[in-house]
Amino acid sequence: MFFSKFFTVTVLAVLSAGVAADDHDSCTCHNGDSYNWRITTAACDLYRSQNWRNGKVHYDTPSGRCTQDDDTQFVMGKEWEAACRTTAKNGFLCASGGGTCYQPDEDQIRGWC
Repeated sequence: MFFSKFFTVTVLAVLSAGVAADDHDSCTCHNGDSYNWRITTAACDLYRSQNWRNGKVHYDTPSGRCTQDDDTQFVMGKEWEAACRTTAKNGFLCASGGGTCYQPDEDQIRGWC
């Protein structure tokens, strides 16, 4: 009896930790192996516009990261990577400062948290 209760509590604790493990203070977008601030800024705007519960974020220029507004907010990893990929596919500011660039190969885009 004790063992089964202990086992149940242990399993629930592990599962609960797994759910929270995808929440981050800040994230960036990468194209291939390189950080891309132009995708990150647009993805941060997109992520914020989706009104995730506890998902109020902003682009922090000094760090170059999409960052939580306060300690009660967070960035969810899977949803963040989806925002990076959507931004890359739909278009983002080119490095030259003019025009729109695209990265249609979603396998090249990763969210790093």
